[in-house]
Amino acid sequence: MALIFGSPKKQAPAKDDIGSDHRLAMARDMYMAGKMKLMTTEAVPGREIQSAFGLIVCRSYNFDNAFYGLMAQAVDVNADAIVGYRETIAFHPEGDKYYSCYGTAVRMKKIK
Repeated sequence: MALIFGSPKKQAPAKDDIGSDHRLAMARDMYMAGKMKLMTTEAVPGREIQSAFGLIVCRSYNFDNAFYGLMAQAVDVNADAIVGYRETIAFHPEGDKYYSCYGTAVRMKKIK
C-alpha cells in the first residue's frame, strides 16, 4: 500500500522531566532563590562583570529543560549571572516545538 499524503506522523519525543535530573532541579532552585541573575541586557544594573566564560546554549523539546539546563551550565562554569539572554522556538511541520535558550555566562564582582 502506498502513502499518498506523505509519511505517517512521527512519535513525539519523550518529554524530559526536570525532577529526574539533579542538576536541573538545583539550577531551578538557585534561580528561584535569586542566586542566579538572568538579564536580557549586556550588564546587570549596579554590578560590574569580573569575568566572562562565553556563550552557553541549551536546547530541548521541553522549555523548562532548555531554560534550567542553561542555568545548570552556568553553574558548571562557576558563573553567577547570564547576560544577553535570548530564547528561540523552532516549529516542526508536525507540530513539535524545539526550544533554544542562550546567553553569556559571567561572574560578577563582589559587592563591597
